[in-house]
Amino acid sequence: MMATRDDRQSHATAQTEDADVTRIVIGLDTSFLTREALSMAARLAASMDARLKGIFVEDENLLALSGLPFACEVSFSGQVRELDPERMLRAMRAQAESARRVLARVAADAHVDWSFDVKRGRPLSSIAASANADDTLVIRSASASAHEVGRTVRAATLDAHADVLLVARGVGLKSAFGTAAAPMGMAGRGVASVDEGSSMAESCTAFAETLAARIGMPFRRLDARGRSPADIATAARAAGVGLLIVNAGWFGDDEDAARLSAAAGCPILLLGAEREPRPVSSPAEKGD
Repeated sequence: MMATRDDRQSHATAQTEDADVTRIVIGLDTSFLTREALSMAARLAASMDARLKGIFVEDENLLALSGLPFACEVSFSGQVRELDPERMLRAMRAQAESARRVLARVAADAHVDWSFDVKRGRPLSSIAASANADDTLVIRSASASAHEVGRTVRAATLDAHADVLLVARGVGLKSAFGTAAAPMGMAGRGVASVDEGSSMAESCTAFAETLAARIGMPFRRLDARGRSPADIATAARAAGVGLLIVNAGWFGDDEDAARLSAAAGCPILLLGAEREPRPVSSPAEKGD
């Protein structure tokens, strides 16, 4: 399937302006779970007036493996053949084109600008390497070990001061953010902030309250003073929270964020710096 002229023009314009805007950045592949996370990222981009940026990473480890003399692949029919680095690269580039088309379609449905890039390296670290303070990275914690996810979260939030939306396996994205056909939040379960008593927690709360108003979700504050991430996860699950917003500096261990996302049963938005809450758009403004 070839890209249309409008599709290419939108992509080229977004690439040119990409460095000057707030971005929701997501790593792409062709799996169903990625498509679910991409739809959620697009609705988040729409609610934050941000651009949706997709990155497809050509996994350098797989390319290196395909060059080993003993490496082989087994087809569904049971046929065994040697791995070929060039064939592996062609397959990756075909996947990248498929991912780009899905990105374009999802962005169009959400009425957000988009851009797409291909990098080579390790999937998570490659996405975090180019993050800046205006970005929100969407990371699926099921795609790597808790330790690798933790290192990526730390690099993005504490080093680059970007935000990270962490999505664990089986968190129920549709119930958290509504269906693709409905506006974000119509079937949502609410936004909550974690208040551990710091000034950064106050910023998280203000940001969370404004975001909840923008997407039409109820808001609540969870008091974390004297409580552990496990306690907060239990409280969030009991309250049916759909999105939990946390100061990334609150965690003491690199793996705490991944554990919290899995235990809370909802995506976790980790703020890497204090954020000024944006004014709530009126219905007339949203329709312009």
